[in-house]
Amino acid sequence: MNQAFVPPGMEIGQTGAHLPGLGLLMLASTIRETRPELADRIRYFDEEDLGEEGCVASVRQWVSGGNPGIVMLTTYTLTHHRQLSFAEEVRGPGIVVIAGGPHVTAHPETSNADIVVRGEGVSAMRALFFDDHASEVPASAGICFSKTLEDGSRVWELSPPSRKLRPEQWPNPSFAYDIIPKSVRHRASSKRDMDGLEPMTIILSKGCPEACHFCSSGAQNGKWRTRSISRFRDDLAFLLAHHDLEALEFHDDDFLAHPEIDSLLDVVGGLGIPWNCYGRVDHFAENGLLLAEKLRKHGCRRMFLGLESMDDSKLEFFNKRANSWMNRNAVMCCAAQGLEVAAGWIIGAPGDTKGGLYSEFEKFLELPLFSLDVNILSLNPGAVLSKKLASGNMSLPVGQYGDSAATVLRGEIELLPDSDKFGALEPWGQPTVCDELAKSELNELASIFRGVIDDRFPSFTATKTLRAPGRVHN
Repeated sequence: MNQAFVPPGMEIGQTGAHLPGLGLLMLASTIRETRPELADRIRYFDEEDLGEEGCVASVRQWVSGGNPGIVMLTTYTLTHHRQLSFAEEVRGPGIVVIAGGPHVTAHPETSNADIVVRGEGVSAMRALFFDDHASEVPASAGICFSKTLEDGSRVWELSPPSRKLRPEQWPNPSFAYDIIPKSVRHRASSKRDMDGLEPMTIILSKGCPEACHFCSSGAQNGKWRTRSISRFRDDLAFLLAHHDLEALEFHDDDFLAHPEIDSLLDVVGGLGIPWNCYGRVDHFAENGLLLAEKLRKHGCRRMFLGLESMDDSKLEFFNKRANSWMNRNAVMCCAAQGLEVAAGWIIGAPGDTKGGLYSEFEKFLELPLFSLDVNILSLNPGAVLSKKLASGNMSLPVGQYGDSAATVLRGEIELLPDSDKFGALEPWGQPTVCDELAKSELNELASIFRGVIDDRFPSFTATKTLRAPGRVHN
């Protein structure tokens, strides 16, 4: 049984970052823990390392001799078309394709895989590969099987998503970092770059403690849960044993919400390398200067704050549970302590106007930011905003998409990317919900704002994190 783990995403060159697929690495670790005899039959294929055609050829060659050969893919809505294409290219006699991730969790019926795993995948791997844990998890564990009929159509036996597994039940180690080929060189995006150092990613929690209405984190991962410092130490030791660590990225939705944050900072601060993380502005509402100082002292180079807006009514619409004062305060606290801040701005809310967006943009430009991403509001499967549209509690702008798109949707399936219906502009193949500005106008404004940002940011240079020369070794 040969297994291939492949994270195909954006076409090569369309995204600045190139990072490990943590979800797939966790599944690989689960299978090794479940069936140790399969450990040397697992491979991780990196599309950027091998090239698109080379990746397909390498995967096919590996799994063709597996009897069966298993290909595992992760899926996102805006890149789902690539997973469909990849699955068809590698499919052959004796090859089983398994897909998981946010997109197929919400819409398994759109996949062309043989098996879809909805929600978290650890329980599914333990159920599929049969071990002592099998009796502790539901037989389905979010597993959906498909069957191809004689006419070529596909029918599904659907199961509900699995979202109840606690992080303490993850495999140990949580991520099989050692299966990443030595030839793979990871790369941060421009907003995450730390002096060109190669970043490795890690995560200490599932889900998010908040519920922003544009986000599908809860729909994919379930209730927010964290894991212990001792488990984090185990994973960090495993990572150090297999990689020369230059920089670290925490991919928790809210790193600062961890209940053992002080102990966590002591551990990561002892590495002597720069790191970055995501956080929410409410953590800085009280004693924000002290928090920023503590983060900086323990090696944090940059905070990613999802400001999303400097307009209080928009923040309420997004269910951010924050206001513009809190946004500004968090940025100023970080800047005062030399901690760089990367922020995000969402445009395209129902009430956005051209004048309102320019006014909001000026408020962002007043902040001492390292970088600012401008994103046009997209409709993620499972997110509250998408559910409102699907249930008729919100409607699409009147007349923006002609007769090809109904204003009131019949279901969330109508929000799946369709460039013929909704055009190829950002968000690709999806409608916008902005009443005052058409999709083309939003894209034009986004281009203008991004041009100004390219000239203005970074507007300050924080003192670089002190660290020991060279890489960190175990």
